[in-house]
Amino acid sequence: MRFFQPHVPMLPSGIDLTGKTIIVTGATAGIGLEICRQLLGYKASNLIMAVRNVSKGEKVRQALLKESEIERQNPKASITVLELDTENYTSVRCFASTFEAKFQDLHVLMANAGVGTNDKEFASSGHEKNMQVNYFSNVLLTLFLLPILERTASKTGKPSKVTWTGSREYANASLSGKHPLGKGELEVLKHFDASEDIDTLGRYGDSKLMCVLFQRQLAKHYGPEKVIINSFCPGLVNTSMTDVLPFHRRMIMVVVKALIAREPVAAGRIALYAAAVASTETHGRLLGDMELDEPSEYLKSEESQRVGEMVWNETIDEMARIVTIPTWMKKQQLS
Repeated sequence: MRFFQPHVPMLPSGIDLTGKTIIVTGATAGIGLEICRQLLGYKASNLIMAVRNVSKGEKVRQALLKESEIERQNPKASITVLELDTENYTSVRCFASTFEAKFQDLHVLMANAGVGTNDKEFASSGHEKNMQVNYFSNVLLTLFLLPILERTASKTGKPSKVTWTGSREYANASLSGKHPLGKGELEVLKHFDASEDIDTLGRYGDSKLMCVLFQRQLAKHYGPEKVIINSFCPGLVNTSMTDVLPFHRRMIMVVVKALIAREPVAAGRIALYAAAVASTETHGRLLGDMELDEPSEYLKSEESQRVGEMVWNETIDEMARIVTIPTWMKKQQLS
């Protein structure tokens, strides 16, 4: 965590999302809600809120459409609420199928849903919950929707965009610090499911490190001509995400957030920069605020290259059980 956060500038003028169809996951609170608000302010025509709780999503949808700025700037906005539980592979598949049955185009996918558990928990998939929500489900949703993103790019003559909400906390991953792979460990992803002594920040950092490693590998196999795939770190933001911490740590975070945390509106600008402004130079990269993040020492290491290749291959095996793997997504020889 950085103890100074620079000012987040306003977005450049001229952003117009008229005619665009955009999905935002984790859309009912925090950064996701602010992303939705700003997308509508920039005249997004079709906003799809992907939410776990449809009833709550409908209330948020109605509230957004009644906001005076949105009524003034985007009176014809359409918001659709669809169920998506990123703890569950079946829900990801159903969401993608429902979306494609309702919409012909997809210009932007903003995979924002995330979790940071205090204790080690498991999702229905059997994977550790941080890893399932923050990593596996983002990969699966991206693969399910990649064909419609590519078709949309062919129609418009411009790349579509996939933007994940990442975090520079990847630099505090247990894998690159306290709990590296053991000499006899041949699988990275099972390492996280099996490990019992990784702490709260380590588990969260590990899930975000997997996102960084996967996107770096992806960019070696898949170019940005049709779809630009990137991620962004919004910094420390004043949201409810730290509410899962035990009381004493939560009180510390209350003080820290009061001193340095950004409000969601600033995080929303960072998100929209990644999704609506940033171009091909960000493909496969993490943006810290509105600039390309300087890779950590671990990411510069040979070990990171080896682990990244393992993550790539293991993720292909995991996804192949659920979705048809694109022909370009081939396993590679380990370094």
